[in-house]
Amino acid sequence: MKTTKLIIKLAFVTICFVFAFTSCFDYPVDDDGNLITDRETCYMSSFNLLGTDNQSVLVTVPTYSNGMIDTINCTVNAVAKFGTNLKKVKPYCGVITDVLVSPKMGVWEDFTEPKQYVLTSGNRKIKRTYTITITLQK
Repeated sequence: MKTTKLIIKLAFVTICFVFAFTSCFDYPVDDDGNLITDRETCYMSSFNLLGTDNQSVLVTVPTYSNGMIDTINCTVNAVAKFGTNLKKVKPYCGVITDVLVSPKMGVWEDFTEPKQYVLTSGNRKIKRTYTITITLQK
């Protein structure tokens, strides 16, 4: 009876061990720990820029709502409100799941000159370089 219980416990532990290690191989990750998928889609769907008060500084008129994004030419042309200090703003963008953005967004940046961000698809095979240009409202 004791032998049967021991065999069942060993079998259970072995099965748990096998599942724990084989599940890691089903989902590959890159050097930064990000999931690598089969997704080839790679584009920027939205853009926003926050000022030092963590409020959006972009002018929201119909043609410039969240920045004018051109996914064909990989450009973003947005207008910031008059008086915005473009030397200290935080950019944010919307991308599809699993797309990587480099350099990272959400940190203080200087947008007095156009900046470039590289978007990399989930399968890591497609890269798109977006140039973001911010002008001040007149």
